[in-house]
Amino acid sequence: MNMKDILSDIKSDRVKKVILDTDAYNEIDDQFAIAYLYYSERVDLLAVSAEHYMHDRCNSRAVGMKRSYDEIVKVLSLCDPHYTTETYRGSTDTVESSGAAVESEAADAIIRIARESDEIIYVVAIGALTNVASAIMKSPDIKDKICVLFVGCRPLSLGCPVEYNVEQDYRAAVELFESGTPLIIVPDANVTSTLRSPISCTAELKGANPVCDYLYDISYNAYVAVGRPEWWARTIWDLGAPAIFETPECATYEIMPRPILTPQQTYAYDDSRPEMIMVTALDRDPIFERAWEVLKKGKRE
Repeated sequence: MNMKDILSDIKSDRVKKVILDTDAYNEIDDQFAIAYLYYSERVDLLAVSAEHYMHDRCNSRAVGMKRSYDEIVKVLSLCDPHYTTETYRGSTDTVESSGAAVESEAADAIIRIARESDEIIYVVAIGALTNVASAIMKSPDIKDKICVLFVGCRPLSLGCPVEYNVEQDYRAAVELFESGTPLIIVPDANVTSTLRSPISCTAELKGANPVCDYLYDISYNAYVAVGRPEWWARTIWDLGAPAIFETPECATYEIMPRPILTPQQTYAYDDSRPEMIMVTALDRDPIFERAWEVLKKGKRE
């Protein structure tokens, strides 16, 4: 599928087959995205895989990946104690440091699911790109079977692609951009950064179902406990991923040649390169309204 076909598909009512790749324990926004995608009637969530992460509160990628995997299982269990969505452990190293594809259950699962599907698989990446890039590097044939939706990168206007998810494995991002795999970018500044919500709004989820109680606990309760006022706003960045499937009319899209991610960690441009979709704006209010509606309703019978 070319990018115009993919954009038409995104905007259609067709149920999309999705693999979610997430550093689920890194922040609190991934948990919202997992539950939203699981409950969405526009998505068939086939698998969720764990990405590594590392920062000042987690000094080991192996620990970050394990925490993320455990959090995936926890959130899915709260969504539905009998869930059948596949879960996979991801890489504990980076393409950047290894210089090659990194072996993992997650990369192998992406390859297998893509090859077995008779329709396009949307691989939604809301963490580092190690698992996704490694799958493509190991089996380049799958690029004709998948489209990667990446919540990451800076807008082109800022001249630099590096934000947290790209920084975690810059070489994996380069490999994805160079692979020619169909690509949708939902960047941070002025796009997912607009998905801010006062923590008091999360209180609306309380009592709806077990996973809503958990989302309330890790957001509202946790921040009130450390002295945040109820009007304090928290950005739930990763809602930008399920919003593209559930409320596609709330995004502004631009089809453009994909930029080059240079060794200097800047953007460079060549109009002859394969196209991608860049999301340039998100309409915050209807995105939150629909997200809360889906989360509180829970999984359809």
